[in-house]
Amino acid sequence: MIAAAAFMTVATLGGTTHAEDTVIHVMSWEATQVAGTPWWDKITQGFEAKHPGVKIETNFVPFNQYLTTLAAMTAGNSLPELFYGHVKAAELGRAGLAVNYRDVVDDTFLKQFYPGPLRQFTFDDGAIYALPWTAQIFGLFVNDRIMKELGLTPPNTWDELIAMAPKIREAGLTPVAFGNLAHNVCPDFLLPLIAQYGGDVYALDDLTKPDLSWDSKPVVDALTLLQKLAKVGVFLDGVNGIDERPAWQIAYQGRAAMLYTGSWAPAVFEAEATQDWLDNYSVHKVPAVTADGVHYTGDGSGEGWVVNAKGPNKDLTLDFVKYMFSPEVYDDHIAGLGGFPSMPSALDQVKNPKVQEMVTWMDTDGADHILFGAGSWDAVSNVCQGILDGSIEPVAGAKQIQADVLATRAKAQ
Repeated sequence: MIAAAAFMTVATLGGTTHAEDTVIHVMSWEATQVAGTPWWDKITQGFEAKHPGVKIETNFVPFNQYLTTLAAMTAGNSLPELFYGHVKAAELGRAGLAVNYRDVVDDTFLKQFYPGPLRQFTFDDGAIYALPWTAQIFGLFVNDRIMKELGLTPPNTWDELIAMAPKIREAGLTPVAFGNLAHNVCPDFLLPLIAQYGGDVYALDDLTKPDLSWDSKPVVDALTLLQKLAKVGVFLDGVNGIDERPAWQIAYQGRAAMLYTGSWAPAVFEAEATQDWLDNYSVHKVPAVTADGVHYTGDGSGEGWVVNAKGPNKDLTLDFVKYMFSPEVYDDHIAGLGGFPSMPSALDQVKNPKVQEMVTWMDTDGADHILFGAGSWDAVSNVCQGILDGSIEPVAGAKQIQADVLATRAKAQ
């Protein structure tokens, strides 16, 4: 099979016996990716059966605690063998702590992935420090019952959303729910707006081209739009103090007209949402700046598997990664999770019609929304939070992002 053939040999396959108690430690923020979940058990037990004496031990860390946990493990030289790299994938790779997949797979293997998710983890000289376990794209999940009662239709432009916000507020509802307690959703929302205004977020994150700066018109324009949306009450009151999943609950309870989130959400909705929400929600592209503009929204992948380059079982861990991305096993993952595949070969496992709709946006509306450059994520996240709570103005915010990124990089030199 292509996936198996494309991976360079990293360990001897089926039938190999390893020393007892050889453990591959795996860490992620996916709550269902743990022992006791049928699809994950099938994956881990299938690998263990091929490698007697090997045990896959999974550690779940909540998303809002993940980055601090990862930082502490990095500082303490206690990284697990396999883990989601979050926004630290490039930093870990450049420090020699993450395997460069470019050194252990060939181009045939890499061509299995959607370009956007793989681009998310491609850095200096083509180095790839993580492989996308899933893909994602963001949209507006609309409560059609509420919108119909208010005589409204999903907004095609940001001006339309701004215009309808007072009417939704007068009904005692929030126009668009999301939570920014972990300081991650606002950048997800903001960064594609920079693309809508003609900016290149990948280049800004890299920040090596002459005369390129975060203190630039596309960034100021995006921050200005975010400020307008906040000031007219589009977002939840106290949005910076609300976590992501409680914001979803507000939508489930019919207290918000729309919910901003990603393509992983429909599978979660099926497990926990109210029947009223399930019966009445639809999914739509995020608005555009103009009626005929591109509806740029965050795509790529946040869930990128990093292999610890210093791990005691590096070769065996690479073999596990190969196993997970083999077609049959990867199909089990997507079918079980109900998620959005990073490889088109698994599209037939996507059964949810809302996710099927979002898949069609990948080639037309995807934009960068995850930052890996030193200082980029913290700088943007902090200013994004300040725009939402009114503590900083757009022009000053763009200047602060640039200054903070440069200060971080100067310290690292």
